[in-house]
This record gives sequence, structure tokens and C-alpha cells, in this order.
Amino acid sequence: MAKGDHIYVSLWTNGNPFTHHGIDCGDGTVIHYDGQRICLVSKTAFAEGKKIHIKEYGKCDADEIVVQRAKTRLGEGKYWLPSNNCEHFASYCKTGKHKSEQVNRVVAGGGGAVAGGAVGLATKFATETAFLAAVEAAKNSVNPISKVLINVGIKQAPRAAVAGRVAGGIAGVGGLVSCVATDLVVGKVLEDDENLSEHEREARKNGRDAGKIGSIAGGLAGGAAALIVGEGAAIAVGVAAPAVLGIGAALGAYHFGK
Repeated sequence: MAKGDHIYVSLWTNGNPFTHHGIDCGDGTVIHYDGQRICLVSKTAFAEGKKIHIKEYGKCDADEIVVQRAKTRLGEGKYWLPSNNCEHFASYCKTGKHKSEQVNRVVAGGGGAVAGGAVGLATKFATETAFLAAVEAAKNSVNPISKVLINVGIKQAPRAAVAGRVAGGIAGVGGLVSCVATDLVVGKVLEDDENLSEHEREARKNGRDAGKIGSIAGGLAGGAAALIVGEGAAIAVGVAAPAVLGIGAALGAYHFGK
């Protein structure tokens, strides 16, 4: 560790892991946001018995500039977790840009949940639409016998169950939406940044590439399952598979690359 380093420690709160960040002044002290104000403390007090890590950068400013930025903000009391937390502060000192990877991951996760909800609603709508289309086909059937048979079939079949070809189509559309949502989430969590180290940037690129392949494979597999089985559950699999495989493959490749 040296003057101007962006350092951090891993902590837990309410059962959830997080990292606390600061700037090493090079003289045994650290400037950090303590949750209320930006203050100067000893390195021992900052660590609180935890191992101190150094965040690697690719492109960043000179050490003197980094420490000077930190010192000019001493006493500031504008802590705000979403946009001005300890990681935002340390990143700003190093690059002049406020950024927090922790916040990005939370935002991406929230975006994925919203996207997942939208896909679920879209699938439900598509299933209902397919059912209503079958009803309309029965009403407009020219052949009286066919009309009776279709109407009986509709009354006996639950709306959650959809014929194979229709189910495959619904899952295909839902899976496409899920693929797009997955790419957006993965792209946010593993976004590229010139300030990151080359090793980190390469690992993120591998993760993004693996995520795209995984989401496509998940879409194909899920769509095939819905086409064969033709049930509401299979449609759900068709929609969920791209997200499960895409995000899993992305994070797996990223961590393996690191």
C-alpha cells in the first residue's frame, strides 16, 4: 500500500457483504466517509481488524492529486448511499468520477427484477391472448361440428395449459424479452471502464460474452421445452432460462477470469 491508493475492507451488515473504501495518505492515515462525514483516521481504525485490499486501476490520476482531492473534502457531511457513499468518494479521488460498483450491482439487480416482472406480465398476457384467440376461432368456425368440439375443448382445458405450438411461440417471445433484459443486467454489472485494470477489463469482457451465449442457449432450450410440453410451466421455463443461464454464465466466466 502506498500514498494515493484506493483501499477497502470487506464487511458484513445484516447478513449482507459490502466493502468500505478510503484513500491511503501514505503516512499511516486514511481519509474516508465514515457514514456521516469525510474524516482522517489511522489505518488501524479504518481496517477495524479486517484485511486491507487495494483496488487496482488502469487509468487514474497522480498520487498527489488523489490525496489533495481527498483533503479538500475533509469535513464534508453529505453522505448519501445511492450517489455519494465511501466508494463514490474514493473513486472520485482517483479518477475525478463519482462511481460505486456496489450501487451499480444493486441497480442492475433491481432492473433485472423489474424486467423479470415485465416478462412475467407479458407471458400472462400472451397466454390469455392465445386463449381468447381460440375462443374467437370457435365462434367463427364454419363447420358446426368443429365449432362444438373446439368449444368443448376450451371449456375443459385450463387457461394455464396452452397447445405446444402456441406455447412455443409465447415462450419464444418471452425468451427474447428475457434475453434482452439479461444482456442489460449483465452489461451494467460488468460494464467496461477505462479506469479499471486491464486484467479486470478482460475478465468483464469475457463475462459479457459468456452471458450473451448463455442467454441465447437458454432461450433456445426454454423455447424447445415449451414447444414440446405445451404447458404454462414450460412457458415459464422458456422465459426464465435465458436469465438463469445468461447471468450464471456471465458471472461464472467473470470470476474464473479474475
